Formats: sequence, C-alpha cells, structure tokens
Amino acid sequence: MKDSKLLTIKGLRVEFPTRDGALVAVNNVDLEIARGEVLGIVGESGSGKTVLGLSAMGLTDQPGRITAGQVLFDGEDVTSYSEAQWQGIRGNRMAMIFQDPTSSLNPVQRVGTQMIEALQSHSDISSDAARQIIREAMVRVGINSPDERLDAYPHQFSGGMRQRVVIAIALLNEPDLIIADEPTTALDVTIQAQILRDMRRLSRDTGTALIWVSHDLGVVAQIAHRVAVMYAGRIVEQGPTEKLLKKPSHPYTQGLIASMPANAPPGERLHSIPGGLPQLSNLPIGCSFAPRCPYVSAACDILPELIPTSSEHAVRCVSPLHGKA
Repeated sequence: MKDSKLLTIKGLRVEFPTRDGALVAVNNVDLEIARGEVLGIVGESGSGKTVLGLSAMGLTDQPGRITAGQVLFDGEDVTSYSEAQWQGIRGNRMAMIFQDPTSSLNPVQRVGTQMIEALQSHSDISSDAARQIIREAMVRVGINSPDERLDAYPHQFSGGMRQRVVIAIALLNEPDLIIADEPTTALDVTIQAQILRDMRRLSRDTGTALIWVSHDLGVVAQIAHRVAVMYAGRIVEQGPTEKLLKKPSHPYTQGLIASMPANAPPGERLHSIPGGLPQLSNLPIGCSFAPRCPYVSAACDILPELIPTSSEHAVRCVSPLHGKA
C-alpha cells in the first residue's frame, strides 16, 4: 500500500552565495503533502516560497544549492538525484507551472508541437491520440478553438492565453504532484476562478497533490486545504485554511489577512504591514519578523521554534496571538 504522504520535506536548507556571505533562501523547512491534497504556500516576494518549490522539483541549480535536509517523493529520497533521474519524473510524475509563461514555451515551435512532445517524451502514444488529449486539456483551461490554437506560435497568444497553455501542458500527463508558482496572476478573474475550480477538481478526482505558491492569500483561500505561511525563508505558521484565516496565531499571518482587499471597509485604504523583509544574508537576532511586529517584546530576541499547537496547526512565535485584536 502506498504511503499517503506523497512529498515530505525534512530540515531543508537552500543557500545562495553572495559578496556578503551565504544567503539562506530556505531555512530548516519541514513540510508534508498528501495525495489529493492542495497545500497553499504564501508570503511576500522574497520569503523563499518559490525557491522551496524549485527545490522540490530539483531545479535550484547553481549557484543555489541544498546544503541540508531531504526531499522525499513517494518515499524515495530525490535530494541527490542526477539530471537523468529527474528527467524520468519531472513533467511526468511531477510538474511545475511557472509565473512567466515565456520561460516555459519555445518561441520558434508551434504550440501543438510542444504539447505533443510533452506527452510523447513520457509515453508511447500516437500523434492523433496525443492531439485528442491536448484538445481536452486546452478546453479545460478555457482555450476555445483548440485545433486552430495548436498551429499557432507562442507570440500569437496574449500573455494570459500563454499562461493557460502552460497550465494545460502541466495537466497532460496527469502527474502525481503539481507545483504552481503564481500561475493565475496574468489571468482575468473569470478565468482565474475557472482554473482554481478545475485544479481542485483534478486534485480531488485523480489524487494529484497540488502545491499552490502565491503572495495572494485570497487566491489560496479559494483552493487550498492547508496553508503554510513563509517569512524570511522559514515557515512561521501552518494549518487548515479555514481555521488559519479565522484565527491566525502569528502576527505576520494576521497582517496578511488584514491586507486582503475583501477585508478592507468600503472607502478606506488597504491595510499594509509596515516595513519590509529583512536581508536574508543579514537576518536580525531572534525572530525575523520582530522589527515589523506590533506585539514585539524582549522575549522575541530568541529565535522561536515552530511549535505544534494541535495535531493540525503549528506556529513560530514566543507569544502566539490566540485571537488578539
């Protein structure tokens, strides 16, 4: 019987060398995702969430490198996989959707050619059978007239349409795990809502695990079963989506929720968290969020651990909010 935990990350640390010393983009992160689960990873730009997703796919490359920890996929340690080993599962059992579709599509190949290659590189399938699968995938992400679109080049698509093509490519092989990095940012709200519904349905019906990386907690709230909040390379809070949104325990999570447009009273300015992220190569002593925290105290000079408060929830704070206003 297969383990229900599809992806397990243990003590992961990812560093990038700089003139000022090692920049720790991911710092001692533990994370799990089960088959059929949707996990949201949220945080401001520079919090480490994208690097975490790339690390899980074996895409950190030089100069970034994993200096500690493990990534276990379906029970197997893939941390030190060779590129040949990664090619056997990447795009097949694991797929990633990037924020910028131009980095994922070959500008001199027709879209149909690229999509057929994505299928045939992992399965023995005829071009006719591949085209039928591709048509269905394109319609699923809101691309009408798929036969006409298959003969077009990427530059003949709008930015939003190119992103839909990239999402369709990720769905082709029905992977066990999809990591989506801000995939709906360029889409209008109608198509965004449609894709969120379809991706969650795919996860439920096929058992595909989905990691949804975003700075937008409102988007994550629509799709994720659980949320992990990242700040300065560390997870500061994680738990079931509904409970975390209703009663956050970390001041940073509270700030992100207050910043959601839906939570702003009509006619008033949006709330924002004062200050900015610290330099990852020069983190403050103790809690990294302390310089921006409205509840900071002398106790925050000690780096807090990620402490479980229940079987489903954990928080990295010496004085969790527990409903503070």
